[in-house]
Amino acid sequence: MRFLRNGGEAAVFNAKCGVVSSTLKAQHPAGAIQAVEISSQYLLLFCRYPYKRQSEIIHIELFSAESFQYLRSILGCSQDYISQVTVAGGGSHIVAFCPAPHHGTTEIIIWNIETEDHKHIARFPGLMTHGECSDLRFCVGFCVGERLLRMWNLGSRINDQTLTYNVHKVHIDGTAEIVTMQKNPRYVVCRSTRPGTVRIWNVARVRLKGRPVQVEHGLFSSSDIALIRDLKIYILSDLTTSNFTDAAVYQTLLVYDLLKKSYIKKQTGLFIVPCPQQDYHLLEGEILLGLSETRDHLILWDLDSGYIKGRIKTSYKESLLLSMDTDSHIMPSKEKTGLVMPWDRRTETQNAKRIRQEREAKRKKDEQKRFEREKFNSIDQYLLSGDEQVVVCSYFAHHLNVFSVISEEHLHTLEDRWSLLSLRTAAITHNGEHLVVSNYSEAQHAPFLTLWDTQRGMVRKRLKNEPGICCIAVSDDACRVVFGIAGFNKLKVWDPFRRKHKNISGYGSLNLNWSSQLFITEGQSRAILLSGAVSMWDLDNGTLLSVFTPDSKIQSISLLGPSNGTLLLGFSDMSTLITMLVSQQNAHTKSSTACGKDLFGESSSSEDEEHELANQS
Repeated sequence: MRFLRNGGEAAVFNAKCGVVSSTLKAQHPAGAIQAVEISSQYLLLFCRYPYKRQSEIIHIELFSAESFQYLRSILGCSQDYISQVTVAGGGSHIVAFCPAPHHGTTEIIIWNIETEDHKHIARFPGLMTHGECSDLRFCVGFCVGERLLRMWNLGSRINDQTLTYNVHKVHIDGTAEIVTMQKNPRYVVCRSTRPGTVRIWNVARVRLKGRPVQVEHGLFSSSDIALIRDLKIYILSDLTTSNFTDAAVYQTLLVYDLLKKSYIKKQTGLFIVPCPQQDYHLLEGEILLGLSETRDHLILWDLDSGYIKGRIKTSYKESLLLSMDTDSHIMPSKEKTGLVMPWDRRTETQNAKRIRQEREAKRKKDEQKRFEREKFNSIDQYLLSGDEQVVVCSYFAHHLNVFSVISEEHLHTLEDRWSLLSLRTAAITHNGEHLVVSNYSEAQHAPFLTLWDTQRGMVRKRLKNEPGICCIAVSDDACRVVFGIAGFNKLKVWDPFRRKHKNISGYGSLNLNWSSQLFITEGQSRAILLSGAVSMWDLDNGTLLSVFTPDSKIQSISLLGPSNGTLLLGFSDMSTLITMLVSQQNAHTKSSTACGKDLFGESSSSEDEEHELANQS
């Protein structure tokens, strides 16, 4: 393989086949390629870009040696005037020779490819014409007018931090979100913790699981909202004030097609209320679900037209406002009602009895008013069912509201006058027909785990005296509920319709907390727990099956397949995507991820064709 460069492009020439394998371009039109180099992992373009005060700066742009995809850039400094580059240390360092004719000196500079440290190692009189440095301990070169070979041991000074001229720390590039593709199940798109970077992984082909099939950088900024669905990225941008309100809103929509590798749509003049990333959901048909400016109802935006499609709100607010206006003259009572003993009732006069009954009626009415005022609270959180048909909202109140996304109707109000209902520790079934909530009853002074029927607006089952619930998972038919107990570090399995529940003891280093996540797989027989480490549990036998403890922190987790048979893990400090099978049985059955075809040219290279032929033989 050889490099051919010209201006802002470099061609990768396959010497074996005699064809150009790929063309690499500088990441910005202003860049001019000054040198090229090859290592075992990377193709390196040394590009010179305009810099401040009429100077220039070197960008070392790294491309994958296998897929030819752009990976990242390493910065130099404005004092680097390179004439020759070489890769040393087995591919770990870049060595460049920088002769300065005006001063009659040459400087040797290096970069660490992984840590991106940039050091000026040595400076000596003379203008070097050619140098080699395959080993950091033996760097040799010739200078103009000399008949001797100069040699340097760069390895002895490689860790000397006083030589560091400009340190560019490695940018932490973890995985913030893992998005599975419904129409193309063999592909997974990972949104990086670095703004603007996404990676596409082919999880159906074992040989490609070690690297992404495509990497995109700089698509959006940290102030934008990026939502991914079906190999397209919908970017809400231009967060500024509009002519209609003083509050900032998103006014521009950009749609980036990962297959075409280009923006296919730009729409301006929008009015999308800003929310945290987790409060947006991109639905089928380019419909965006989000919250209103006051967070009192949900809004559906049609991203195709840019207009509001509908609003999902409660149906009782008008009647409540009318009743509150009618009784606005009634002031809430501040008197405390005490317990009336039987002997007090026997000696109670008719006038005292009438006053007591009026106070009791007023207290109940004031309490009713307090509950009615809670109906005007802002939305704290909402849960969307897996089929995107039902949404449940909480309000820091004694009630929850259930809505239909399709009809935009208010279905039911789930109310418990003795419990503050929250969705912080809750789970909803895939079709949204059942909801499991952890709550504390003020009347019975006991914690409960409650199974609600959202279609009827009623309680189906309850489990009493369950304190410290920190994570919940429910099966699709609500026949099995699994939850974790913080402090006791154990799991509990509850079959509500069979009136059975059992405990599963945790392992020694298990630390259940409110950031733990639970999933039910394998037809309700197994559970996946993320709590620092990833563990698998046999729910039928009540045993721990395995524990996976990585060195890095797991940032995101997702399940793939019809029975959640494939586990996907993303980390906080590296971009690698880990794919794990829940059971050995899934390894011998055809997964749904094998459906479809390769879309990103994974089989285009001769290496892929040779690999496939070898497997067939």
